[in-house]
Amino acid sequence: MKIEIKNLKKKFNENFVLKDISLTLEKNKSTIILGESGCGKSVLIKTIYKLFGFDSGSILYDGKSEVDIDKFSMLFQYGALFDSLKISENIAFTDFINRKTNFERKVLSLMNDVGLNKSIYDRYPSELSGGMKKRVALARALYKNPKVIFLDEPTTGLDPINSDKINDLILKVVTKRKITAVTITHDIKSAIKTGDKYYFIDNGIIQDNGDCKKILKTKNKIFKSFIIGAKY
Repeated sequence: MKIEIKNLKKKFNENFVLKDISLTLEKNKSTIILGESGCGKSVLIKTIYKLFGFDSGSILYDGKSEVDIDKFSMLFQYGALFDSLKISENIAFTDFINRKTNFERKVLSLMNDVGLNKSIYDRYPSELSGGMKKRVALARALYKNPKVIFLDEPTTGLDPINSDKINDLILKVVTKRKITAVTITHDIKSAIKTGDKYYFIDNGIIQDNGDCKKILKTKNKIFKSFIIGAKY
């Protein structure tokens, strides 16, 4: 799915969080949204996901203003797994809450795709490491075969080795499944490795954009300062 955003503005009370955002999320590509906390990137993602309305501008989904949000999926920052549910039930949550029980084959296939051993099928989140929880959360996000996947700080809380493994995994599944991916991150290394195009937002405005492989060559002073602060 291709998503085109033009002159988007969003305010809360009288405070504009998104001031004039125009960008394109290319079909089957990985777009990275970078910026400090509070810059507006989370609001942007939630607006695209139709969790928020907006004040002016437009969002087109494959050329249309309306979209079935069931085509979207989200990998939350800290996984947001349900502690009281088994790993299989977490992954198949959309079917589990509708009392469907024939999800074992699909869950096991997804577990294999994200590098999880079938031995944890009936375990609980509290029994897993942080890296494994991220994999479970990714499998859950992929369960309904989304056209677009939003990834909110996918490497947060992970050590460098596990961060790199998650980056490899994201790259693999997005390419294999031909999904449009949108990632919010502070992780410059992750952005360079997993992204095709980046947009850097500062104070509700896009300050810079370009090819992720050329991030470190940016001439934008604000973005350069961000990169240094992110301790690349």
